[in-house]
Amino acid sequence: MRVLACLCLLWAAMPAVAGPNLIPGDRWDNHAQGNVTLKVSPAQGAPAGVASVITITTSCATEPYYLAQISRTIPGDLKAGSRLRFTFWARSATRSPMRATVERTTPPYTGVVELNIEPGAEWKRYTGMGATEGYGLDGLSAHFQTGRGPGEIEIAGVTVENLGPDPAIVRAEAACKSDAVRRRIRQLRTGVLEVIVRDRRGRPVPNASVSVRETRSDFLFGCNIFGLRPTDTGAAQAEYQRRFTELFNYATLPFYWGAFEPEQGRPQHERLTAMARWCADHGLAAKGHPLIWHEVYPGWAPKDPDAAATLLHDRVKDILPRYAGTVRYWDVLNEANVAPTYAQTGEGAWIKREGAAPVVAKALGWAREAGKGLGNTYLYNDFDTGDANAALLAELARMKALPDAIGIQSHMHSGQWPMERVWAVTERFAQFGKPIHYTEATVVSAPPRTFDFAKPPTDWATTPEGEAAQADYVKRFYSLLFSHPSVQAITYWDFSDAWAWLNAPAGFLRKDMSPKPAYDALKQLIRGEWWTDAKAATGASGRCSVQAFYGSYAISVTALGGRSARAEARFPQGTGRLIVEVRLP
Repeated sequence: MRVLACLCLLWAAMPAVAGPNLIPGDRWDNHAQGNVTLKVSPAQGAPAGVASVITITTSCATEPYYLAQISRTIPGDLKAGSRLRFTFWARSATRSPMRATVERTTPPYTGVVELNIEPGAEWKRYTGMGATEGYGLDGLSAHFQTGRGPGEIEIAGVTVENLGPDPAIVRAEAACKSDAVRRRIRQLRTGVLEVIVRDRRGRPVPNASVSVRETRSDFLFGCNIFGLRPTDTGAAQAEYQRRFTELFNYATLPFYWGAFEPEQGRPQHERLTAMARWCADHGLAAKGHPLIWHEVYPGWAPKDPDAAATLLHDRVKDILPRYAGTVRYWDVLNEANVAPTYAQTGEGAWIKREGAAPVVAKALGWAREAGKGLGNTYLYNDFDTGDANAALLAELARMKALPDAIGIQSHMHSGQWPMERVWAVTERFAQFGKPIHYTEATVVSAPPRTFDFAKPPTDWATTPEGEAAQADYVKRFYSLLFSHPSVQAITYWDFSDAWAWLNAPAGFLRKDMSPKPAYDALKQLIRGEWWTDAKAATGASGRCSVQAFYGSYAISVTALGGRSARAEARFPQGTGRLIVEVRLP
């Protein structure tokens, strides 16, 4: 991360490991400010095989927190797809939070392994794994970042092992080839739609002209619609709305508690109801995001976990029935694994006390009870694509409490994910047997940046080169996900640079609502290459068929002599073959 004055510390030799340790006993650099002291001492009461312990004492919080850290460059030139295992022991009598990461040494600081932990008073071994994207000599570093608050943390037995090629990446490389992607899309997303044309007596009508026109895709292509102002009649808003509905069939609405109910007892139902009704009127399926999250927490809400849980339960019971029929998808809870580091909020304190999986299971239970009979889909949503999220979902599976769909965030402000990573992440979470929604996909149209989220940049502007790169990546990213059998939805984040999160040039539209190349590239896929608008003619049997993408259809038939008829049909995902009979008058 950011380099400050360095103080080198000797590290004792590490114990033997299963794979080659990339950081044998050597030196670590202190990038801390004056409020942090470091001490290396012989191990006393430490786990077996550990020769020394480093103690990090932080007198107060550091802003940003990662400035209080020790780091170590990992020597060598690692090949793309190499698996790294990052292991260490830690304890903290003050239960101080810490971020441990292996990441790129230079911007955009792409992470390979990340662990956000809060060690207890007893020694505990922590392990994380990740696959590299390919780095030059000394291109990776290990970091321990401790500046979230005052306290003392002890660390020992740190290893970074190279376990060789990742089989998942090897499989992903084959899956990402363009011919494999196209083949899967045809096999997975299309079927045979057969039309039978008969006259009033039920006799086949030969040589009839048949039009099969798709009206809605069965796949959810969406975006957050936070910039929607239903009553705004201005030109910019009109353009925003027009371009949104021309591209998407799915929209995410903002239900962040602190913004939705800034004053206790005065939730902004009128605003959200108007947005939801606008979506329904324009053929957009809607999702509420999120019901429970430790961030955007109301200033008036309690810090006590029991009081917070009671209010959150009341919130779920109130919102779900109120939006019945207009909002059928819900991100029930966001980012539970990291929530304990936000223990100053009631929800964070609740999850810290009870554990992530029990709280997620309870929240999903609340939603299912409050929304009984509504046909809603309930998601758990997280940015963590590593071990912590996989372990959380595995625990939910053991509890028989998995969400209806798994939400994966893919914000790429700091650099585009390689396609192999996209596939491998999707495969990792497909193992749970639930539909996967890519809930928050961000691809910037400018050079990527790494920054403190609390202080987003104000000078990050879209560039022609960045827009071209964004368009190219978006096309490959959407194609790959559309070809995966577990993926049912992709939600982009954000639609226009005018309201983009973190002031990023992330939109498909510029601030003036003009489209970037990515908008046109995606529209060519969604409403062109992956859209059915076909014509055919019946043969002697009065039948014809077309290869059609799954979705909703308007079918028009015109026979010789001018007789005509229309029909509508739904061709659900995975049907394989659908027969529609049309009777002429």
